[in-house]
Amino acid sequence: MFQWDQVRYFVAVARCGSVSRAAVDLGVSHATVLRQVARLEHSLATRLFEHRQTGYRITREGQELLRLAEEMAANADALLRRAAGKDSALAGDLRLRLPDASICDLLPLLKGFGDTHPGIRPLLSDPASADVDIDLRMTDAPPEDLVGRQLAKLSFTFQGTAKASKAKRPRWIVWRDAAEPEATLAWQAEALAAITREPDIALEVASHAEAVAAARAGFGMALLAAAWSPDLAPLPDAPTIPARSLWLLTHPDLRRSGRVRAFMAYAAAYFLPASVADP
Repeated sequence: MFQWDQVRYFVAVARCGSVSRAAVDLGVSHATVLRQVARLEHSLATRLFEHRQTGYRITREGQELLRLAEEMAANADALLRRAAGKDSALAGDLRLRLPDASICDLLPLLKGFGDTHPGIRPLLSDPASADVDIDLRMTDAPPEDLVGRQLAKLSFTFQGTAKASKAKRPRWIVWRDAAEPEATLAWQAEALAAITREPDIALEVASHAEAVAAARAGFGMALLAAAWSPDLAPLPDAPTIPARSLWLLTHPDLRRSGRVRAFMAYAAAYFLPASVADP
């Protein structure tokens, strides 16, 4: 008979397409994921994945079982959220996902919250993981299944080395955001379209921090947080870039949890001192 953990690991590998990424998402070792998936395959007498050089590809039989497994996972997550949402204690772990620290440094916020609520321990989740209590996300279209409020507007400008900024035909660096990779790329493409019809993309990187490093290394110009890089030069005569929004989000089932309420109230007061803190 299979166990629930085995199903959970199967769903994680199917979603991530990689045992390594699934292990990071689950907070366990690579070997643990392999072992649990192998046990599930043995219990079901079914091969769920094919191992290829590009990652793990789900088999046809695995695909047929995945829908049922995802329903089990969704129901289990809902059960846990409902239970957590009824917990009014100001103690225990609080799982958070934060934006790239090179965009918005939120460590002072966490430090102040920890000093105010020493019984609550913030746990920073992998940026690609959505299994969190609090999601501080850079987005202009918050997911409909989450609730919360906008905290701030984040300004961005095209930046690069002095040499790159003066180039007659600049080259460009684009970056992805773990929470919303496609939306972030689309936003940059729109900004570039206002400058050139055919941007010469020198490099695409996985995070804003990598884009900062690439810009400093001279790869080209990148759309970076305005206040981050005083050592980089702005692009002359660049059009105004629409600001991105920083949102404080949680699942509706969790909004009455004592830990979640405490953090949302503290974060609202931190960014919006005159606001009503209750989400």
